[in-house]
Amino acid sequence: MDADLLLQIGNAPSTLRIVDYSHGHTGSAHDASAFESTAAFLHPNWLFEGKEFAWTDSAYTLDSRTIAVHKKPASLLPENIIFDNMVSHLHIHSEHCMGAFKGCFQCLRGLQVNIDTAEDHIEACRWMTVAIILHNLVIDVEGIGADALANLQLEHPNAAELQDTGIHGEDEGL
Repeated sequence: MDADLLLQIGNAPSTLRIVDYSHGHTGSAHDASAFESTAAFLHPNWLFEGKEFAWTDSAYTLDSRTIAVHKKPASLLPENIIFDNMVSHLHIHSEHCMGAFKGCFQCLRGLQVNIDTAEDHIEACRWMTVAIILHNLVIDVEGIGADALANLQLEHPNAAELQDTGIHGEDEGL
C-alpha cells in the first residue's frame, strides 16, 4: 500500500489517528506527488489552525503549512541539526501509526490483490479507506494505551527507531 498519511500528533505520545490520506497512486509515484492530492495540500485550512503545520521530508514543496527537514549543505549547520533531529521524532510517530494500522489489518501488508481493471483499482482503494476508518474507530473505542505502545516498541526496536530518525547519516536531509 502506498499512501501518504497525515497524523494527528498533538502531545506525545501520538494518538495514532489518521486524519488525512491519499491513495490510488502507483507504487512508483513519489510521496510528494501523492501528498498533492490530500486535503492537507489542497485545502490546508480544513486541517490546520493558527500556526499548525505538517512536517515533511526535504522533497516536498514548502509553503506556510509544510516545513521540511534541511538539505545539505544547510543540514550541516548546528541549529539545523537540532531542528531536524527534533522533528525526526514525528517520523517515528508516523512509523508507529503505520505499524499499528498494518498490525490490525494484515491484509494491507502488500495488499495482495489483482488489479486488472479500473474497477479493481477502485475496489482496492475502497478496501484501504474502510481499513483507515476502522483503524480510527478502534482507537476511539479502545484508545491507545501503554500496552499498545509497548507492543509497537517490541515490533519496532531501537535499531529501527534510529534508522527512522535518520540520525545514522544516510538521509540526505539530516
